[in-house]
Amino acid sequence: MRTVLATWRWRYLVILAVLALLLAGVLQLPELARQRLEQALAEATGGRAQVGQVAFNPLRLAVTVRGVRVDDAHGALLVDLQALRVDLAVDSLWTRSVHLDALRLDGVRGALGLLADGGVFPQLPAGDAAAGGPPPRVRIDRVELAGSALVIRDESAAPTSALRLTDLSLALDGFDSRADTPVAVTVRGRVGAGRLRIEGDLTPASLAFTGTLSATGVAAGPALAYVERALPLRARGGRIDAAAAVHLDDGAVRLTDARVALRGTRITDTADTPVMTLGEVVAEGIDLDLAAQRLALTRLGGRGNWLALGRRADGTLNLAALVDAGAAGGQTAAADTGPSPWQIELGKLALADTRIAVTDATLSPPLTQDVTVARLEIGSLTLGQPTSLALAASLPDGAELAVHGEGQLPAGPAQLDIDANKLPLPLLARYLPDLGPVILRSGTLAAEGRLQVDDAGPRFEGQAKLSRVELWDTEREDVPLSLRTLRIDNLAASAERVSASKFWINRPTLRLVITENRQSNLARYGPPARTPAPVAGQAPADASAAPSPAMQFAVDTVRISRGTLRLEDHSLDPHFAVSVQQLRGDVDGLSSAATAPSRMSLSGRVDEYAPASVTGTFSLQPSLQAQFQVSLRGVEMATFAPYVTKFAGYRIDRGTLNVELDYTVDGPRIEGENQIVLDRLELGERVDSPEALDLPLTLALSVLKDSAGVIDVDLPVRGDLSNPQFDYGALIGKAVRQLIVKAATAPFTFLARLVGGDTADLRTVAFPPGDATLPDVQRGQLQQLAQALIARPQLTLDIRPQVDQADSRALAQQVLQQALAESGVDADDDEEQTERLVALYQARFGSEPPPVPAPEGTQPSAQAQRAAAARAGRERLLAAMAPDENAMQALARARGEAIRAVLAQNGVPLQRMAITVPALPQPLPPSAVSEFELASS
Repeated sequence: MRTVLATWRWRYLVILAVLALLLAGVLQLPELARQRLEQALAEATGGRAQVGQVAFNPLRLAVTVRGVRVDDAHGALLVDLQALRVDLAVDSLWTRSVHLDALRLDGVRGALGLLADGGVFPQLPAGDAAAGGPPPRVRIDRVELAGSALVIRDESAAPTSALRLTDLSLALDGFDSRADTPVAVTVRGRVGAGRLRIEGDLTPASLAFTGTLSATGVAAGPALAYVERALPLRARGGRIDAAAAVHLDDGAVRLTDARVALRGTRITDTADTPVMTLGEVVAEGIDLDLAAQRLALTRLGGRGNWLALGRRADGTLNLAALVDAGAAGGQTAAADTGPSPWQIELGKLALADTRIAVTDATLSPPLTQDVTVARLEIGSLTLGQPTSLALAASLPDGAELAVHGEGQLPAGPAQLDIDANKLPLPLLARYLPDLGPVILRSGTLAAEGRLQVDDAGPRFEGQAKLSRVELWDTEREDVPLSLRTLRIDNLAASAERVSASKFWINRPTLRLVITENRQSNLARYGPPARTPAPVAGQAPADASAAPSPAMQFAVDTVRISRGTLRLEDHSLDPHFAVSVQQLRGDVDGLSSAATAPSRMSLSGRVDEYAPASVTGTFSLQPSLQAQFQVSLRGVEMATFAPYVTKFAGYRIDRGTLNVELDYTVDGPRIEGENQIVLDRLELGERVDSPEALDLPLTLALSVLKDSAGVIDVDLPVRGDLSNPQFDYGALIGKAVRQLIVKAATAPFTFLARLVGGDTADLRTVAFPPGDATLPDVQRGQLQQLAQALIARPQLTLDIRPQVDQADSRALAQQVLQQALAESGVDADDDEEQTERLVALYQARFGSEPPPVPAPEGTQPSAQAQRAAAARAGRERLLAAMAPDENAMQALARARGEAIRAVLAQNGVPLQRMAITVPALPQPLPPSAVSEFELASS
């Protein structure tokens, strides 16, 4: 019995020892498994692995692993696992495969992505096929993933793109690592505040996936990184809604038929200057191939976006870099030293309600303008390919622009139909050359037609209309030119030529001003003359180089209606101003290459009632040729009161002006006839003026006025337009001045012209010595003077009779002859006359006349010597018998009465004539003629 007990005791002890040994093995297996798992993970990844705990359930063949972390060789996290539960299928014990009933992972954190060298992350070390052989087959009936997170990173180019997925869950049934049959897989999770869902088929053997991806409310940063790679931009903010077909094959990812909606993104250039703000941008038909670095889309649409489009001070566009980058997208790869550039293919563009902030820093001050694009459609954004274009835009002040047609981006060729309305001219005028102190203050442009752009340059054909145009003089602060409308029919414009069938100019107003310094306001306008500054090291420009060809033009008809031409002279005080209103008419045949003269016919009214007209022809090629006639009728002279006051020194009471001008221009030479008629001109009171003519102006006017009170003069002018000192106003002023001077200083010249007489004959009258009887010749001259005085009823005549030494001698001779006649001397008896002279001499002087010495060498008779003494005595008798002053004045008055009598007999009223006998000078002049003085009544 003891033997039996002893035997069982040893068996029990052996069983207990075996059980103890088995229990010790079971207790040591998890730790050994943990260590072995750490080693296997480290060898498989080439990094470092940590396993917190491994637990077995032998009854269920279940293994639970907790606290797993695997890093790569560089210490970067590959995977972090909170818990892993594996249910091993029984057939794994006798088959050479791993068969799991279920695999559940909780709290997995990991990273996937593309490396900078183009590889895939994680990149596990290659296995030793000779040593270990192919990996075992893995079959998993059910795979579940919950509460996990994954970072997908793309480091293949800068900037790096990283997408963080949280709350990931995965469900997969029937996984077989060697199966070529796809299995369904579903992934759900969150991307920031957005949601992610991936569904599709996974092929384990080739690690390929085909399915769909949808994301809503996802932060746009990771996706915008790809835009920053392709374009020199910085993109911040925004949310994305996306849907796409996903293809994964051999580590290469491709998205097809994708649709992405981006909202609320701010984009700047590399200097952080705002470029655009995206309210909503929708890209459709996207094809994204990360491995090939290719992005293509079929349609890009948007709404409520903002774009900054500007030109920098150096003339470059702020979006030029984007255009260059887009153009480079279709080129071949760059040098081998860098990554390949992205290829971008853009399809149709359709934008709505887009605001564009336009700036141009090349202007001073810089131009800024907001443009609202209601619709912009471009058939294809691919550069260099023809595409359809459609645009509808507006400006804040109501301007509208519509464009549609076909073109090739970015600069043509193109054919575009344009319909513009109320475009602000001041905005467009900023690009005109500097015209001096004048700006385009207001005005709008409307145009309708076709714009063609090709190698020959831009060309426009259609209609155009300018409205409410107003030029502003910035220095004088006035409006030199304005017009209500300018309509251009059949306009054809290019860089070399402008033509039109008709210009309709409605209500133009042109203001011509002579400034205080005697300059024309229009002469101050125009491009300033500039001499290019010499550049160091650069040869001066060749002055003999051919100039650029002048712009060619042709306009069939320019029609003006209801125009106003206002002339002002601010050099006068008060200012002079006259207006030609209701100006209308045509100018036909304007052309830079015309072979026939252009024609003009314009009419209007001066100061609303006096008719005015201009007609004629002119030619601009090869030199200026013109013939024109100007007519003014019934202009009130009060209009010209400032000029009369300044240069005449009188005010104007009344009068009207008629002007007929006939001019011929032949190159630089100008010749004109100025027929000026002043009707019933009356001067008022005299005023002080330092520039007034020091002349008897009233007399000049009276000389010029006819019997009806009309002054009708013809003033020819000649001038040289090529002379820099040429001044038409000064030329006319000089002619008028000369006319007045002649009328005031030589009035008989004008009177002689009236009657066809000689100027000197009308101014003087000659009498026989000592007589007041008019010869017949003088009577004829006085008749001519009477005719002139009748024709000039404003003139009065001052008759100034004169006497001289010849008249005094003649009167003395008359007294002597009378004394001789009273003595009864025979006039034919010389001896008797000698004796009577001797007797008169002796009676007057008390002795006989002294003898006269005989000429040397002669021996005259006694009678001859007595006759010589009598003749000498005769001269003394004449001197003694000379008339006194009263007698001489009586002769002068008698002569004046004789002149007045003849003039009165010929119709000159006596009240217009006066006789002025001047004081007799002592001694009397040897000779003198009676003269006339004219005066104004």
